[in-house]
Amino acid sequence: MRQYRIITIIIASLIVTASIGCNNDDTELAWINDAVNPINDIIWADGDQQWSRAGGYVDQAQTESKKVNALYGSVIASIDEGSGFQEGMVIIGETGSGSLSLHDGSSEVYTIISVMP
Repeated sequence: MRQYRIITIIIASLIVTASIGCNNDDTELAWINDAVNPINDIIWADGDQQWSRAGGYVDQAQTESKKVNALYGSVIASIDEGSGFQEGMVIIGETGSGSLSLHDGSSEVYTIISVMP
């Protein structure tokens, strides 16, 4: 009887540990600038999240990863065209468009290959 009690405690502990580890539903998103010019602001899904840096994220720089709530949306950004930052639609290298569909609980990094006014 004592063996069954110990086995039951061990199994219950494993179930609790497994369920705690599976509850990480945070979806994170980061960007790499491959658009040549610095990108000052990147806005995901109508303001669900924003990445900003004074002077912009230079070519090949990666943004910090941030938690997002929207799993589907489009991206706009401000790019420095020499006369200041101008807002434009983003083209993402991995999708060929300016929109994404993310998976719940994933951590993704996408490449911005151009920003068009």
